[in-house]
Amino acid sequence: MPGEMPATLPTNSTFLLPQGYAHCVRLLLSLLFLIFFGTCVRAQPLDSLRAELRRENPELRALLLDYEAALTISAQQTQLPDLEIGAGVFILPVETRTGPQQFRVGATQMLPWPGKLAALARVADARARPLLEQVAARQLTLIYQLEVAYYRLAGLAARATVLRESLDQYASLDRLALRRVETARGSSVEVYRIQLQRQAVTRQLEELRHLGQQEMVTINELLNRPADTQVEARVDLAGQVAATLDFAPDLAADDPELGHHPGLKIYQWQQEANRAAIALSKVDERPDFGLGVDYIATGRRDDLNPPRNGRDVILPRAMVRIPVSKGKFTARRQEEEVRILALEARREATENEFRAAIRRALNAIDNAANERYFLGEQARVIEATLAIARSEFANGQRPLDELLRLENQLIEYRMQAVMAATTILTQRAVIDRYLINK
Repeated sequence: MPGEMPATLPTNSTFLLPQGYAHCVRLLLSLLFLIFFGTCVRAQPLDSLRAELRRENPELRALLLDYEAALTISAQQTQLPDLEIGAGVFILPVETRTGPQQFRVGATQMLPWPGKLAALARVADARARPLLEQVAARQLTLIYQLEVAYYRLAGLAARATVLRESLDQYASLDRLALRRVETARGSSVEVYRIQLQRQAVTRQLEELRHLGQQEMVTINELLNRPADTQVEARVDLAGQVAATLDFAPDLAADDPELGHHPGLKIYQWQQEANRAAIALSKVDERPDFGLGVDYIATGRRDDLNPPRNGRDVILPRAMVRIPVSKGKFTARRQEEEVRILALEARREATENEFRAAIRRALNAIDNAANERYFLGEQARVIEATLAIARSEFANGQRPLDELLRLENQLIEYRMQAVMAATTILTQRAVIDRYLINK
């Protein structure tokens, strides 16, 4: 069957079988990664994706609409109370000197204490403002998720590049092993062992493709795109890492200012809403006034004809509503003052959480940078060793096991170096989430 290894070494006329198989594998991988990394319909820089997220993300749109709806509340609060209109019919008419009262129509308009409507509007506006900060805070979180997925996708592409380059190295070893077999200095087992290594690398490439698709799904979800939209991450990993490593020491030495972060400002605006509620309670305990007028229809008397017989009645009214119990207003102000203290404690806890996250990110960057430097040095040593080992293997002075071990170790070091670079960039995204530098 295709892909199975023959039990014995073919004759010289069939030595092209492993090479033909290798050519098919290379062609398949080229097509696979052309689809995965080369023919993507969406190849956008990260800045463009951030802007698209701000425009297209449905969660952000919903939060903005919530804020716009909250802004309309203040206009509702500035309106006078509804006009009260009432009517009544005298079933048993009240007899007066000028005649019996038949029905009554009245209207009443309450007038709040001067400044109460404005205070209500200020409370509504103050309660709407935290919603805007909530939009900004959620936007930073979504952008952070976008950046992490984008950097991971770029890291997967870089790891795939390492594996494709390793396939070229294994192809070179394959040709070298075939020459050894042709000259009777090697065994066909060496050829098949190299083929096994190449198949293992091919499987790793397929796994990276699936992992990349997972990150694409995350990006497309954030951007409100179809889940199967292909995304290509174009990132200068070395340049981005260098910029981050230049930036991190200065940040570690300073105490970053976080007061403008929307996740902290939201507490300040909530406190402003509480203070506005305290001011409203002081106006609430003032009396409200009312004006009204009643019209009473009066019938004519039949038994007598007094002056102004059957004259209707118009009765102007003035009212005042006086809050008798002052304790509830005092209790309301105490409640709002306690809530202000609670919000301050929450703001302090959140700021400590942000600073701890930044510190953890800086530690992770420092560790990844050290690991990346170590892996780079190790890779350079192994590359120099491999150059000698390949020559010795060609001359029959070194077994294949040692050569394969060195090749695999070099691949592992290069892969780990890419992962360390990805860690640096994802941790920079953590820091940017709190420093609001975008």
